[in-house]
Amino acid sequence: MSDLTKWPRLLVVGETVTREQANEILIRTDGLSPCINDRAWARTVKDLATEFGRPPAYDYSRMGEEPGSRREHYEADQAWRARMGLLDLHYLGNSRIASSWLGGPHGWCDWTGTISCSNYNIGKWPSAEEVNEDWTTIAKAFPYLSLHAQLITDEGEGEVAATWAIKDGQAALVEPVERIAEVRDDVEPMVFGLLYSAGRERGVSINRLREALTQVAAQQSREAS
Repeated sequence: MSDLTKWPRLLVVGETVTREQANEILIRTDGLSPCINDRAWARTVKDLATEFGRPPAYDYSRMGEEPGSRREHYEADQAWRARMGLLDLHYLGNSRIASSWLGGPHGWCDWTGTISCSNYNIGKWPSAEEVNEDWTTIAKAFPYLSLHAQLITDEGEGEVAATWAIKDGQAALVEPVERIAEVRDDVEPMVFGLLYSAGRERGVSINRLREALTQVAAQQSREAS
């Protein structure tokens, strides 16, 4: 495995998943705490999550009057995340609900169930161990996934640094091969969206998001019982 370098490009190709499987992946690999400029959508997402048991946003005015209240809120929120089966990932989460990235919502899975990406880099100076841990966690959580993934050095301009095969609940580092997909840089559409698309940070309708949350909450409840 080569040095991953700063901001390596993520390439993913895989078998399409069902609508229900996409719902599960896109809820459980998203932090559900959007930090975006579209405050109305951020509030909508957070309010919807509270309908499924998430503690309301923390009121920072309580800190002085109620010592320990912030920690209590954090612990309650972590407990909710565990009940919903949200994954603790370093770099490989999906951001298909909301994103302030120039290209808007993005990820290696989309709401149609397509498993693919080639147009964005993952975070600054990732380690191979952290990325491997992410794929291992993802493979175990979603054993129906069948995909190959690569990291390309130097923001997609370098060499194949690592290749993974994910199938049957297992993630394995495999011998590097030629690139599994072409690197895409959608600069023109990104700039157009930034200038002219008011809802560019929104990646899903409220109805589909409610459907996905309802499904995942029910699944996790059944598995816990």
